[in-house]
Amino acid sequence: MSSRISPTGDGASLAPATLDAPGAAELQNELRELRLEVAALRTQLARRSAEAESHRRRLVAARNEAERYASQLRALRSSTSWSITRPLRMRRRKALNNGWT
Repeated sequence: MSSRISPTGDGASLAPATLDAPGAAELQNELRELRLEVAALRTQLARRSAEAESHRRRLVAARNEAERYASQLRALRSSTSWSITRPLRMRRRKALNNGWT
């Protein structure tokens, strides 16, 4: 892989800097530092992307669990036993709240 950069991003590279040109060493050092920074940022992006995917999976699992519980609650409240025991629950609630509902 070439160590030259493309100003246009299309693979066309600049002509190499002349080694005795003023500031060439500084430019090479800056380029090296920028490449290191880009590599570090790519690593950080990969790590953050993996974390985001993990959070997405946990969110989906939590939503599925919440839906499962909601379904169980709907089934319980539509059951015959829930309907039959309603008067008992109301009396108990009144007794616990001293008549306040």
